[in-house]
Amino acid sequence: MAIYNDRFRLRQDNKIVGFKKQIHSLTFYSKDEYAWAGLPIEYNNHDRFTGFFDNNRRAIYAEDIIELTKKEENKYLHIVWDEILENFQLYDLVEKEIIDFPWKDYLRNNPFVFKSYHFIQPQL
Repeated sequence: MAIYNDRFRLRQDNKIVGFKKQIHSLTFYSKDEYAWAGLPIEYNNHDRFTGFFDNNRRAIYAEDIIELTKKEENKYLHIVWDEILENFQLYDLVEKEIIDFPWKDYLRNNPFVFKSYHFIQPQL
């Protein structure tokens, strides 16, 4: 099983209310990603964990906006979970197009930092 199927950011509408991870048949919840317990958190939406962390060690989830930190680049990317393909896609917010490159390789080879949440800035 892929790592991004095991961990989620939980939201109540556009407010982050916690996190969930599954280990085998057990499900754990956390409000801060540090202390985990079996007590469920109420939510109506979730974002999958990509398995990646930014330059500041912040976990990156679907619906995050990241900025590439190479000096010659001015790219802001929206991390998108594609339900049909069951995989992540990177949407370039400057060029307004999907990056035609394997997403894992792209993130491994390009340093980046978290900038914002797409769900609070859907106009981007």
